Formats: sequence, structure tokens, C-alpha cells
Amino acid sequence: MTEFTVVSLNLRGVHDSWLRREPLVVHGLAEIHPDIICLQEAATWCLQARWLGWRLSRATGHRYHAVQARKRGWRGLFEGVAILSRHPLVEHRALGLGAEGRVALRAGVRVEGCPLVVGNAHLDHHSSSGDARQRQAQALVRWLENARVPALLAGDLNDVPGSPALQSFAGPFRSAHEGVELVGTAPAWDRHRVIDYILVGEGVEVIEAATCLDAPIAGRWPSDHIGLWARLRTSPQEA
Repeated sequence: MTEFTVVSLNLRGVHDSWLRREPLVVHGLAEIHPDIICLQEAATWCLQARWLGWRLSRATGHRYHAVQARKRGWRGLFEGVAILSRHPLVEHRALGLGAEGRVALRAGVRVEGCPLVVGNAHLDHHSSSGDARQRQAQALVRWLENARVPALLAGDLNDVPGSPALQSFAGPFRSAHEGVELVGTAPAWDRHRVIDYILVGEGVEVIEAATCLDAPIAGRWPSDHIGLWARLRTSPQEA
């Protein structure tokens, strides 16, 4: 059995004085020593995810590898989603999600010999009915079910538990934070809705889960979302 820690965080790009927020993010993540980090709203033009990986490598002594998927179209000049891992990345690919150039990223990771597929997504936030998010969620489930190895999905899914979009994940996936009292994940300073998740599939056991980067330091928040982390376990198997 192999244990590993996953973190999910919406970075808010370089908005809200990133140079002042960045040390808070690095410190908060370094305290956890995560194996895998899923980032949303990672700025592409300044290679924000790679820079953060380099800073974490220096802070923890573990070398983090980074892969990123840009949003489709002109929005990809500004942001995307990224996965950082201190374990070997076997492969990675992107899935276009339609609305606003949204994109998901999937990476194969080998955690001490155990194959794992990690998905990271940032779903649409404009659809008041949630139809676009539900279609995106259904596409993600089909995409990840083809992996044939234990899988997890993290991200800012922009919808609340029990919504049609989140119901689309039920069955193949379950929340790593089931049984954990989450008042909300965004906005960080007024948490009244849960829209960020770490979802785990068959073959992935949850050991413990909680929030992170969930308090201001000297009056400044690390991001406009709080982070989530989960300690997970999986077993070796054939890829």
C-alpha cells in the first residue's frame, strides 16, 4: 500500500498582489509536503506553476515537476490548470471543455511504483442553470474512466454538493472530504459555498482530509479560495 498527499488550490493567477501572496502560498504548501498539487487559475504568461514548483523544491528539498494545460483560444495566453508532482509523470494530456475555453488536465503519475491518474479541472462559472457544468462533468467522467488505473479528480468545479454537475461524478467518484465539516471554500474570507473538491475513484482510499491555506496572515489571504488536502492510499497494480 502506498500513501500520498494531494492538494488542490485555485491560485487566483497573479491578481491581488501575487508577489505578496506568493510567500504565503509557498509556506502553506511546504508545511504539508504534498506529493501532488492541482492548481487552477495558474498564470501561463509568467510560468506561474513552474515558478511555484521551483520555490517548493527549494523549500522542501523535493524536486517538483510541473505540467500545464492552457485554456483554449486567446484566454490561454493568461491562465490554465497545472499539476505539480514530486513523483515521475508518465504522460499528460488535455481535454477541451467548451465554455470560455475551459480545459482539464490529466497526468499519469507513478507513486512509488503505483500507477495513478490525476485529473485537474476548472469548470464553467457563468451558467446559472448549471447545464454547461453538467456537460463538462459528464465529459470528465468518461475521460477519466478510460484510464483503467486508480484515478482522482481535483479542482474548482464551480458548483455545490448535490447539484446536477456534482451528481454526475457520483458513482465513479466520491469526495475525499465526506464527513469533514466544510462551511465553504470560496470566497476565502466569506466561506458560504463549497465549490472546490478532491474526488477519488475506485482503488483510492481516504486516510484523512482537511483544508489548508485557510486563514489570513498579517491581514492577507493566500488566495480567494481556501485549499483542500487529502492523505490517500492506493495499492500497486499493473498499469
